[in-house]
Formats: sequence, structure tokens, C-alpha cells
Amino acid sequence: METGTRFVHTADWQIGLRANHVPGDHGAAVRLARYDTVKRIADVARDADADFVVVAGDVFEHHALAREPLQQAFEALRAFHCDVFLLPGNHDPYTPDALYRSQWWGRECPKHVKVLWQRRPLDVGAATLLPCPLLERDNHDPTAWLSATVGPADRVRVGVAHGGVREILQRLHPDDEAELHNDLPIGLSDRAGLDYLALGDWHGRLQVNDRTWYSGTPEPTRFKEKDPGHVLVVEVDKPRAAPRVTSQRVSKFTWQKVVCTLNNGDHVAALERQLDEVPNRSNTLVELVLDGHLDLTLRARVEHEIIDRYRGVFPLLRVRDEGLFVRLTDADIDQLPRDGWIGQVVDRLRRGVTEYTFDECQEALQRLHTLYQATLHAGGVR
Repeated sequence: METGTRFVHTADWQIGLRANHVPGDHGAAVRLARYDTVKRIADVARDADADFVVVAGDVFEHHALAREPLQQAFEALRAFHCDVFLLPGNHDPYTPDALYRSQWWGRECPKHVKVLWQRRPLDVGAATLLPCPLLERDNHDPTAWLSATVGPADRVRVGVAHGGVREILQRLHPDDEAELHNDLPIGLSDRAGLDYLALGDWHGRLQVNDRTWYSGTPEPTRFKEKDPGHVLVVEVDKPRAAPRVTSQRVSKFTWQKVVCTLNNGDHVAALERQLDEVPNRSNTLVELVLDGHLDLTLRARVEHEIIDRYRGVFPLLRVRDEGLFVRLTDADIDQLPRDGWIGQVVDRLRRGVTEYTFDECQEALQRLHTLYQATLHAGGVR
């Protein structure tokens, strides 16, 4: 009798993601990529000869999905050669208005796609699934029903849940309580006698312990995610054997943060080289975080030569430059009037103002310089 199992663990497909923060045609491409990513997951399952696939929550971004994207999701799901089990998560709980209960779903969903909407053991080959679906949107522990006595002990026991493990998420994001949904106990796999616990909700690949993993989202959704873009192939040879977990990358898009300190021309040139060397640029979204101090000429080069050019290269270039200050040279400041109220303000800012930092005084001088030059060119100063 077969005692082992091999399956694919994935989660957080977020089908129907609006991606409003990615403008224009690129936003549409980010949304549509999720269907092709589901098909790549089907390829992974086929190549691994998986017995089944489990999606640990948030298959859909919301329940207000129109018929066309739902049909596209069904078409992608038809690519799987084995059963696919969908767990309702906090974005798509099994509420009365759930997509899973719609007429379209009952009529058009492929027969090998099954919704884990009941909290009861389900035998699948040599494994028993112990699903913990979310039946409402309120925060609670959906795993409370599990124990070592629930379900058979002589089969591979696979728990499936969606939520946050507080101890793990506080370590990764100590200041971000908003990341925690449906608080799950860190020792759940031991408490419930699970051979493997497949988790969703955290969007990055993450091992909690030997028997507990987050697969992460297979297609990234934002810059703050840590190590997204994978699915996990899990093998358990027999009950209580240690699981073997292999990661497979499936994402189309990469969301990359580039952090640079700019204080001189060499730093600006290095930034340009770094952006040039980003691989697969047409499928990479970039968040550019800049700090440091530059003179007016170099700051203009960064803005008008580098940033403007790369906005047309990457699907998204989000710039965060609140930490990048302009350092005016003496020649720049000498262009400002030395008399009248402007001269008085310039003198005070050059000497420093007690209530403000040096950077704040420099920023005020830069703004004054910009305003004065704009007024001068417009013919407003005589």
C-alpha cells in the first residue's frame, strides 16, 4: 500500500488584483500575468508528478470578480493534470457572497478543482488534508478545531491554513501589526500531529519550522514582500517522516528595491550603472530609494537624465527621494539677491537657524533658489 505523497503547496494567487499603483498598459500586464503564472504552476505539478496541488488561501483578490476574469481563471486551472484544492482565505472567505457559491462557479469550474470549505479531514491518495478555511472576514484562529486526535494517524497528515504566525511576523516586521491576519499558533504542526502544514497569507517564501512553510505568492504584488515568486514541491515518504521541500520559481515579474546614497558624481554614475545592470528590465518593477547630498547640477542630472530615462525602461519606477538633499554651492547662493528681505533670509539660512537642522536650512535655500530662478525667468524680478 502506498504510504507517501508528493504535492505542490502554493497560496495567495490574488486573481483579480487591481494593481492600480502600476499605471497604464503595464498595470494590465501585471494583472494578466497571474493567469500565466497559474499555468506555470501546473507545469511544475506535472513535472513533479504531484498527487495534488493545495492553494492555501486568497486564491482570489475579492468576491466581486466579473465573469470574464473568472473564466480566465478556470481556463488556467484546466492546465492541471491533478486535483487542485482551494482554501478560502481572508480575501475570499467562504461567506454567503463567495465566488465559490455562485452559479458560474457551479456550472463552469473544472471538476478537478475542489474548494476546501469544510473543517473536516479529507483523504487524498495516501494523504489526509486537514483544511482550516476562513468562513468569515473577522480575525480568529481557524485552526482551533485541529488536534492530534482529529483524522487518521496512519496517513500523511497535511494541514492547510491561512493566517499569520505572530512570533514570526513580529520578528520580520516589528512595527507593522497590520500584517497579521488570523493569528495562528507557532506550534500548530506539533500540537495537531501534522506531517506538513501548508500556510498562506505571508507573501514571501518562509520556513517556520521543519514541518511548516509559507509558500509565498507565486506572482509578487508589492515591493515590501520578502522572497515572493515561488511554489513548493513537498514530499513526505510516510507518516511522521520529515518532509522534503523543494522551491520552484514561477513568477513573471520581479519587484526590486534599489537603495543608493548619492554624494558626488561617482555615486551618480554608479547609480546609472546599477540600473543598467538590472536583469530582465522589461519585467522588473523598481522602487528607487535615494538619500545623500548633491549640488544642483548633479541633482538635475539624476532627475532629468537618469530617472526620466528609466521611467520608460521599467514597467514601474517608483522614486522615494525624501532623503536626498540639494547642497547649494557658494556660487549657487551668490546668484540670490544680497539685499532686501531675500538677502536677509539667505544670510540667516547660511548661518543656520536654531530650530532647524543643517539639512532643513539647505532645503529651504534650495527652494528659495528654485523659486527665485523661476520668477527671474518669468520676468517677475526687476
